Formats: sequence, structure tokens, C-alpha cells
Amino acid sequence: MFKLTLIKIILITLVFKNVFAGEPSSIDKLNNTHYKSAFDTFYNYIEIVNKKGLSLKEVQQLFNPNFCFKGNPNIVMESYEDIHNFYSSIKNEIYPKICHPYKFVNLKLHKLCYLPLTESSVKIGLLDVFETTPNRTPRFKMCFIYDLIRDSKTNKWLMNGLQEVRVKNYPEKWKQVDVRSDMKYDLKRPISDLKPLLASEIK
Repeated sequence: MFKLTLIKIILITLVFKNVFAGEPSSIDKLNNTHYKSAFDTFYNYIEIVNKKGLSLKEVQQLFNPNFCFKGNPNIVMESYEDIHNFYSSIKNEIYPKICHPYKFVNLKLHKLCYLPLTESSVKIGLLDVFETTPNRTPRFKMCFIYDLIRDSKTNKWLMNGLQEVRVKNYPEKWKQVDVRSDMKYDLKRPISDLKPLLASEIK
């Protein structure tokens, strides 16, 4: 009887800890979530950025034309052309500045999470790592939050907004998910050794 009571007390304590401290109780499996298609759009975006950068056609397939970057300053885009120019400048100007004197190779994801908002909107948070030449050396870490919405006409999830976040403010209390194996950071260098960057502070 005593052992059974003790087990009940431990279980109740764990439940209260998760509810009131806001700690994620487990890593979500994307195959079982309503938002899996939103992550498919997100992963498709990361793959394209890593390979060659976004073409105008790919922007039209992946983005809502009223895309917004929330940072310092905020940038509100009003067309697919604006979004394409924005991402082209990131790929061709910002990435080289970040990586100099080396060259950007790709992004890897260390952490990934999401916050459901409605049936047709979700926030995806990520902590990413910049790998550069030589030998895909990990050098920097950054944190962002993407807004995604589901288009009612096509039933496709689209990138709707981007917000910069300091690495220390990565949303640990959101639903954490396993990073896809081919995009997961391999911890070749401890994440704590990498320099944190904020997009708006890059000159």
C-alpha cells in the first residue's frame, strides 16, 4: 500500500511540474501532428536555401506574398519579387559577411519546435548552425521564428513571416520536435562553443 501511494505521489508531482513549469513532456513525432505539412514546407525551404538559394518560382510556391520580417527594422514585403530580392540579398550579401573570410556551405538545425495558433496557423522556432569552408566547419548559431499559414484555396502551408530571436531566448517551452536526420547538427563542435549572432546586428 505504501509503495502504491508513493508511486501515485511521484506521478502527480511530475504532471504538476510539466503543467505549471511549462516544460515539454516529450519530443513530438511529426507524423502524428496536424502541422506535419507545415514542416514539409519549412524543410523544403531549408533544402533549397542550402543548395542554391530561392528562385522567384520557388518563392511563389512556398511564400505568402505579404511576407514580413520582424526585426530591427521591420520589413514588410508586398510581392513575390520583394521576397525574392530579400532572400537573394541574404544569400549573396549577408551570408558572405557572416562567414568571411570563409564561405558558407549550409545550415544545420540543432533544435526545432512549434507553437500551434489555429488550425491554419503555426509558429516554428529553430536554432540553426552555420557551416563554412573548410570541411563544413561549424562557426555560428542563430535563432529564428517562422510564421506559417495554410492557404484556404490550395490547402498548402505557406511561409508568412520571419522573426529574429536571440539564441538564449529559443522557445524551450514550445512543443519540441525531432530534427530530420539529414538536417540535424552533428555536434562536431559543442553548440556552446559557437558564436551567437543576431541578424539585425550584422553590419
